[in-house]
Parts: sequence; structure tokens; C-alpha cells
Amino acid sequence: MYEIAESWRSYFEELDPKERLKRFNLLAGREDAFQAFCRTVYGERYHDPKHPERPVDTWLWKFVYLPGLYRRRKWMGRSLKKEMEKTTEELHLAGPETLSDMERAVLYLEFRNAARRYLSTCGGPRYASSFLGMKQATAEEKRARACEDLWIVSRGLSREAGMEERFQLWSDALRAELSIYDPDSWKHYEELERNSLK
Repeated sequence: MYEIAESWRSYFEELDPKERLKRFNLLAGREDAFQAFCRTVYGERYHDPKHPERPVDTWLWKFVYLPGLYRRRKWMGRSLKKEMEKTTEELHLAGPETLSDMERAVLYLEFRNAARRYLSTCGGPRYASSFLGMKQATAEEKRARACEDLWIVSRGLSREAGMEERFQLWSDALRAELSIYDPDSWKHYEELERNSLK
């Protein structure tokens, strides 16, 4: 297992893209394979082709976009697998067996960072609201919805597309971050797992 230097922990814990870039530049020395891969992942994750000067978190968008795919999965047919293939490429999971230990470690921490960033939005007043936003969700309803969203974008969709093995690193990272956000989430997570196997 590849050990990330302690000095780099703050880079992987920071949620703001601009602050992350500042930290990267402060930490970076003579570029080695680790720094080069971090730079590549950062560049791909925060790149908006229409506005290259403005960082946009494309991985954060996965937590918004993918649940919609899951809810339409019965009508999508082959296009679901096609969308998931595209997602594996964007997340560097198209061939997870070809990843080095270092690349797996970097991706795991990046996936956790993306999940933490998404979960940081789940306490907002509109999150999990119902009746066109008129009924606000309780704290418990928000935690349940966050758990469901993370389960859908990892285990739920990868199972539907027959790609569980390819998404294992993503799923493990999201589950680990969810357990910190809500230590009791395993109960609802296991229920979602059981129901999906019926």
C-alpha cells in the first residue's frame, strides 16, 4: 500500500478548488510521479472547457447527475452502460487493475474529497425537500437521503451496469466518507443493499 506523505494530507482534505491549487503549489517540489498524477487528476476534475479560468468540480456533478440515471434505469437500456463506461474513464476506473498503488491511493483520497464536498451540501434547507421545495426535510431525512444518494452513485449504479468490480475503489471511498458524516448510516446502507438484491 502506498503511503501518502503527511504534509499532503491538507491538500486532500481541503474542499475549495482554488485553495487546493494553492496548497498543491506550496507543497510541490521537483515533480515526481505522485505530483504529476495529482496534477493530472486536479486538472481533469476541475476543468470547464467553456470557462477554463473558472474551476468547476465535475466529480461533484456526479452526485447530482448519476442519481437521475438510476431513477431512469429501467428505460435506459444500453445507454446506462454507455454512461457508466464514460464515468469509469472520467474517474480513471476504466481499467482499475492497471492502476499503481500510488494512483489507487491518490484516487481513493480524491474520491473521498468529492464525497465530503457533496455531503457538506446536504445540510442545506432545500436538500431532500419535498412538495416542490415547500416542505423542508428533517435532519434525519437529510441523512437518509445523503446515504441513498451515495449508495446510488456507487453500489446501486455499478450493480445495475454490471461494473461493481470496476467501481470498487469509488464505492469504498464513498462508504468511508459517509460513515464519518453519519456513523449510523450503515443501517440504511445495508437496507438499500438488501432491497437491491431482491
